[in-house]
Amino acid sequence: MKKHCPRIAAVSLLTRILDHRQTLDEALSQDQRFSALEGPDRGFARAIVSAALRQLGQMDMVLASKVTGRNFEQLDPDVRNVLRVGAAQIMALKTPPHAAVSETVEAARGVEGARKAGGLINAVLRKLREDDLDVYDEDPMSVWPADFQNMMVKALGEEGGAQMARAERYQPPLDLTVPKDRKLYAERMGGEPVGPTSLRLAEGVVENLMGYEAGAWWVQDVAATLPVHILSPKKGEAVLDMCAAPGGKTMQIAASGADTTAVDRAAKRMRLVEQNLKRTRLTAKCIAADATKWEAPAPFDAVLLDAPCSALGTLRRHPEGPWIKTEDDLARFPQIQARLIEAASKLVKPGGRMVYCVCTPLPREGVEIVEAFLAEHEDWSRAPVTGDDVPDFANAITEQGDVLTLPEITDIPDGCDVFYIARLERR
Repeated sequence: MKKHCPRIAAVSLLTRILDHRQTLDEALSQDQRFSALEGPDRGFARAIVSAALRQLGQMDMVLASKVTGRNFEQLDPDVRNVLRVGAAQIMALKTPPHAAVSETVEAARGVEGARKAGGLINAVLRKLREDDLDVYDEDPMSVWPADFQNMMVKALGEEGGAQMARAERYQPPLDLTVPKDRKLYAERMGGEPVGPTSLRLAEGVVENLMGYEAGAWWVQDVAATLPVHILSPKKGEAVLDMCAAPGGKTMQIAASGADTTAVDRAAKRMRLVEQNLKRTRLTAKCIAADATKWEAPAPFDAVLLDAPCSALGTLRRHPEGPWIKTEDDLARFPQIQARLIEAASKLVKPGGRMVYCVCTPLPREGVEIVEAFLAEHEDWSRAPVTGDDVPDFANAITEQGDVLTLPEITDIPDGCDVFYIARLERR
C-alpha cells in the first residue's frame, strides 16, 4: 500500500462530510490524509469524493442491492464509505473495474473500521457494473435523501426539482468575468463568451491562466454576474454592495466606474475582498461591519443585497449540501434576509434602486421575502427585469419580472448556478 493513498484519503473525506457534517471545503482544508497527497493523487481523491456525493442516494441504493445477508445501513460507517469510494470509481469515474476493486480492497486495510471487511468489500464491488446507475435516469431526484427531495418538490414542483438534481450530477465549467477585451481573451484562451461579460472555460488552474497576474478577470459563475447587470451601476453613482465577500460583485460595480462601497460583517472575508480588488486594480471602500447596524454617511443611488442564504443554487459546486443541511439549518435564513432587506432599503435615496438576490431557488428566501417587504413599504415597487437587462437569460424572467435561473431554463449550454434576483425602486 502506498504511504499516502488517495482512496484512503477519499474515505476520510467522506467520513468528515457524511458522519460529521463538515462541508466539502472544510473537509479538504482540515483532513491530514488529503493534505499529505500531491499532484494527481490529490486530484483523484477529490474526484472520487465529488463523484460519490453527486449521486450518493443512487449509489447507496445500488450498493444496498448488492449486499447479501446484511443491511447496508447497519454496516460500519467506514465500510459504507469504502464501498462508496469503490462505487464512485466504477460507476462514475469509469475506472477499470479490476483496478478499482483491487485497489479499494487494499485501501480498506488502512481504514480503522474496514480492516476486517475486505471479503465483503471485494464481493460487493465485484458485482457492480458501469451502467448500474442508468436505471435511475427516470428518477433524477433519487440522488438526494428523501426529506431533501420532498422539500425541493414542495418548493419547485417535480420538474423544477428534477432540473436541480440533473444539474448536480455534472462538474460545473469555469466561468470568468472579463470586464474588458473579452473577445481577445476568448480567442487566446479558447473560451466561449456567455452572458454580458463572462467567458466560459471547460477547466483550468486559475493561477496559471492568461491574465490572472494582470488582474484582467476574476472567477465568477455567469449567473452570479446578473445582479450587478440588473442593478446597472453608472460612473459617478454612489453604490453599496452589502454582504460583499468574496467580492465578485464588488469588482463588477467598481469596474463600472461607480463610487463603490463594500460592507461585510466578517473582517476575515473583507480582507479577501481587499485582496481581490488589489489583484484586479479596482477601487472600493471596504468596511467590516454588521450591515443591519451600519450607518452610512449618506444614502446611495443604488444598493445590491446579495443576502446570506441556504446556497441550494450552488449544489453542483457543493454536492454535499443535501446530506449535511437540516431543516433547522435552512429555516433561519428568511428572518436574516428580512432584516437585511429592511436595512438595505433605508440606505437608498429617493429615486434610487435596490437589487435583492440569493443563490437559492427556495421561494421563502426569494420572492416571498420581496413580496413581504413590498407589502410593508408603499414607497417601494418592483422595477421589472427585461430581456435587454439579461442577454441569454430572457427565459429566466418570471411573471412578476424577477429572475430565477433554474438549470434548464436558460439558453446557456452547461447551465449555471441558480439565482433569484429582484429589482426594486424607491419613489
